[in-house]
Amino acid sequence: MTAAAVPGRLIRMARGKDRPGCLILPGAGGGLTPYLRLASVLGRSHSVDFVRSLGLMPGEEPETTVAEMAESVLGIVNGAATVPQLMVGWSLGGLVAWEVCARLAEDGHRPDLVIVDSSPLPRVPEPGADEWIRDKMVADLGPKADPRSVGSVVRTFAAQAAALTDYASESVYPGRLLLLVCSPYDKGDRQAALRRWRELAPNLDLVRLDAGHYDVFEPAHLPQLAEAIHAFQNQDGR
Repeated sequence: MTAAAVPGRLIRMARGKDRPGCLILPGAGGGLTPYLRLASVLGRSHSVDFVRSLGLMPGEEPETTVAEMAESVLGIVNGAATVPQLMVGWSLGGLVAWEVCARLAEDGHRPDLVIVDSSPLPRVPEPGADEWIRDKMVADLGPKADPRSVGSVVRTFAAQAAALTDYASESVYPGRLLLLVCSPYDKGDRQAALRRWRELAPNLDLVRLDAGHYDVFEPAHLPQLAEAIHAFQNQDGR
């Protein structure tokens, strides 16, 4: 069975008859919960689907490169009735969405793309950062989490973190891109990432959010996040 055909990977978050499709791709860890509030907002205008990361369910192995992740998501998109009009990805998910859209453009499709705080440059691990993120993901499983679930999250996150370290985008996407950048904005690596995005994306819109990378989907920041996406989608009378 191919990665794209694994049952239960495509999760419907909001359904709307005759509404354009929106596909959300998660950051490292691949859990659904952080995106529920955003999906409820996007669901007012779109049918919203979510692609679950591989490696979180029994018997699954995590994907180990961004290219592999993009290939399996592309398989899911190609197996659907229509190509989504909007794709949204955070962190790792933004890079996967970028690669998927670049491939779709080769076949004449150009979904609007929203990338939330992703870098097209190789990730440089910070001391202690991976441990902090991993421990937070495990804590989110609850105090009585099944040890097998904990092991799946730890193993999947390790594979995804390594994939980010090995990734550098060479793809160019001619479609519309909204790049949402979280604070702090003036770090050297963020400035380098922005310069590279400008080289790769000829139709880039930039919005700086008041949120940090890990709290961007919290209720306090949802209005600004939703307004940025809404304004982007409604440019040129859309």
